[in-house]
Amino acid sequence: MLYLGIDQHARQITISLRDENGDVLQARQVSTQPEKMNAFFQRLTRERLRNGESFVAVLEVCGFNDWLIRMLRDYRCHKVILIQPDDRKNLKTDRRDAAALSELLWVNRERLLQGKPVRGLRQIAITNRKRKHPRLGSNRPRFIYQHDVRRMSQPRKICRRGR
Repeated sequence: MLYLGIDQHARQITISLRDENGDVLQARQVSTQPEKMNAFFQRLTRERLRNGESFVAVLEVCGFNDWLIRMLRDYRCHKVILIQPDDRKNLKTDRRDAAALSELLWVNRERLLQGKPVRGLRQIAITNRKRKHPRLGSNRPRFIYQHDVRRMSQPRKICRRGR
């Protein structure tokens, strides 16, 4: 099994790939253009994964993870772990972030693969796009949400009229 840490941005991703022993096999940046991403993951699965092996990936949550999560699953990713970063570092670079993510994944691999919590790490549940309500992140129908907003804003309107 391989362990992939990904630091994602709009124009590129920075990856750090570790083997079962925790040694870094590859650290590089890849453009997020679809043809370059596909070429990278095809090369990864062809050269690094043998005999039906798979890999585990960890990435920080951001607003545009959906396409990358789908792509990882298409390329034999056993599990995608989405985490919420909890603190900011003073010396923050993409390479350091990707290396820290892959190290975090490798050190806690047994607990993360079993779905158990890891102290000091906030894991984010990946929802199915069909179930996720746009903007709300829930299954509530839009009309219920709009009704709630109208009900909450009515007292403000009443208070403004009295001035």
